[in-house]
Amino acid sequence: MGLSGTIDSSVYEGLRDVLKRYPVTINVVYMPDSISKRYLQADIDPDRVVPSTGPESPTLDLEWRFLDDEQYYRIHYADPNTGFNCGWHKDDDHPELGPLHFQYEIPQSGEDGHERARFSKTVPTEILWTALDRLFEERIPSLTAET
Repeated sequence: MGLSGTIDSSVYEGLRDVLKRYPVTINVVYMPDSISKRYLQADIDPDRVVPSTGPESPTLDLEWRFLDDEQYYRIHYADPNTGFNCGWHKDDDHPELGPLHFQYEIPQSGEDGHERARFSKTVPTEILWTALDRLFEERIPSLTAET
């Protein structure tokens, strides 16, 4: 983590609310603590991930920053049981893919990748809800399914 820009506390409150209401999350905390709110971290119920994982809870890290009129964010999932991780990053790391990309790493197969991504929503809470739906309904099942 480590995006530049400023944090908007009200945006983080809304994002925290979305994470708390999403069915797969079991714990949502500010990191490193509630005073220095650098990012949000949610623990994911391993029994609700498809395909199932465990015994340790995967995590979802969420960082949202504002710089001038632009928002930058990272919505990143990591599974400590398998090493699989993926997420959407709106940053300057891969200019050839445009402002937003999806990246993933599958250690078991040695596969990884970056691809152009897009969200039609612009409000942070709506982007997050859409990303969570895509993550748990499409991306994790398709990227981690046994072939």
